[in-house]
Amino acid sequence: MIKNLLFITLLSSFLIGCKQDDLTPSWLAIDEFTLTTNLETEGSNSHGITDAWIFMDGRSLGVFELPCKIPVLDEGEHNFIIFAGIKNNGISSTRIRYPFYNTYDVTGVLTLNDTLHLSPTTTYKSDVTFEFNEDFEDPGIGFVKGPTSDTDIVFVDDPTIVKYGDRCGGIFLTNPDSVYTGSTMSVMNLPKGEAVFLELDYKNNNSLAMGVIARFPDGSVDEHTILIIMNAQPDGEEVWKKIYVDLKEDVSFNSSVSSFEIYFLAVKDSELDEGRIFIDNVKVVHNQ
Repeated sequence: MIKNLLFITLLSSFLIGCKQDDLTPSWLAIDEFTLTTNLETEGSNSHGITDAWIFMDGRSLGVFELPCKIPVLDEGEHNFIIFAGIKNNGISSTRIRYPFYNTYDVTGVLTLNDTLHLSPTTTYKSDVTFEFNEDFEDPGIGFVKGPTSDTDIVFVDDPTIVKYGDRCGGIFLTNPDSVYTGSTMSVMNLPKGEAVFLELDYKNNNSLAMGVIARFPDGSVDEHTILIIMNAQPDGEEVWKKIYVDLKEDVSFNSSVSSFEIYFLAVKDSELDEGRIFIDNVKVVHNQ
């Protein structure tokens, strides 16, 4: 349904101002986006860019799931600006431009009956703050185990599991009633009323919940906000996935909150002999 609506939008856009006596299209093709990062300050270049928001000469051509190949009823030299799009909170129906990635700006030549291939690249914007960045490559782990947890995050260096760098984090639930709870070791002062996102790579045969702990100046705590539940993947068929969790609403809900922590919660799924959750590249980002 989404693709159909996008194609209708695209087609309507093409027909405005095109030559009515020549409906032979040029083609524009994009396979994927590439993210380039400074590893020391921005962490891994892993990303979950699923869509391209394409503008030609300032006119929107539409939003397209990657990879894509689209007809353009024009030819010659044109300017293309492409925004990197994601699934907000991992939901296909809530696709947005990711506010912390730069646009890709290029001039290309369209040729009738031929295909212009673009390979867009992006970087984090220069004013992005990495409030939290855990890639499990340093000696310590930036999460602290909760009081009800009977297991902890450990380093995993198995090359058949790790996808980014040399290590990732692993949570193993082996007892029948095994529970993991853990939160970021450092508290975060996050801006209210502005975009704030958690980025996370994960691979799991056991469900995993993620939430926010809000701390007030008087020392009281509200830690009951579960934002996302990452459903279990079929046992033995797990793959790495990327999710972007929108924290703006929950960070901004109460102006008196002084700081925040991110927490994870996992309870062993009853049908499993062992619950396995792997996480990596945990980032909390916002503008300066």
